[in-house]
Amino acid sequence: MSVRYFAAAKMPFKFHLKKSRQYNVVSKNQYVICVELLDATSIECTLSIDSVGQECLDNVTQRLGLGQPEYFSLRYVCRSTSSLRWVDMDKPLKRQLEKEAKSLTLYLRVMFYIVDVQLIQDEMTRYHYYLQLKNDVLENKIHCNYRQACVLASYSMQAEFGNYSPERHTLEYFQQCTFFPNDVSKTDPGGQDSLLHAAIFQYKGFVNMTQATAEELYISLAMQLEGYGTETFTAKDNSNNKVILGISINGIMVAYPNTQATQCYRWKDINNVIKEKKTFIIEYKSEGAKQFVFNESRDTKYIWRLCIAQHLFYIQYQERHPQERSSGCCVR
Repeated sequence: MSVRYFAAAKMPFKFHLKKSRQYNVVSKNQYVICVELLDATSIECTLSIDSVGQECLDNVTQRLGLGQPEYFSLRYVCRSTSSLRWVDMDKPLKRQLEKEAKSLTLYLRVMFYIVDVQLIQDEMTRYHYYLQLKNDVLENKIHCNYRQACVLASYSMQAEFGNYSPERHTLEYFQQCTFFPNDVSKTDPGGQDSLLHAAIFQYKGFVNMTQATAEELYISLAMQLEGYGTETFTAKDNSNNKVILGISINGIMVAYPNTQATQCYRWKDINNVIKEKKTFIIEYKSEGAKQFVFNESRDTKYIWRLCIAQHLFYIQYQERHPQERSSGCCVR
């Protein structure tokens, strides 16, 4: 597949973020930055003022022992929008954060999602991938109904607590944990206790299931749900209608909230993605060009760069697994 990109960019790009507000100066040419991990703990990295984002990411993934670090990247909170943005892996990190970030904090997150859990061969990678999907579910980025939420919660219980023990794993014990997204808890008449009862009932049946298997089952189910692996942005079309653009390994999804219509553009059928100030353009083989307008030109540039990164990951993925094809346009 031949694809050109207007404007030059080094790829892939990535980012780094953390929850600590510390910013310790070690020397004039070095600084210490904290990175929040997916388990809510954090680690510190000592970097030079010229260190690029990739150096920080390599430092973190090596210390965690992630055998498949290619799925991960670093994020920061954007000063102007308070949204999370990916760090550019090829540019000096300190300069990026001082210019764009609300604080000098980075977050290790999954940037590149996959469609087959069997591709995750490394134990530490699988564990952190599972944590990412659990966060995505709890934050309503991955959408699930009552039944799906209960199944996911039961897998989490097995993954995090091992085999069920009637003396220990009571309703009161699990009330201290968070397993369900707020949207599901609010819509159930019995509230969280009803959901917990259903999840614990299923959890009891997982006798001798390994925690690794429970993680895999959680990931496999999450991969089938709406919103999986998709990063969304709000824009307007040529008619000034609100649209939601979703970018993933498989392509670009365009959802129209007013009509509930959705269009999907696969990477293999996209000829080009173009940025022109506030306008983002998708050149599609069968439909010509589709234009969308964002509030700020820097938002257009950021989304354009993200598209390039996801498309390059898609190409690399297809080269490694040419026989595999995902079922939807955008990962579900």
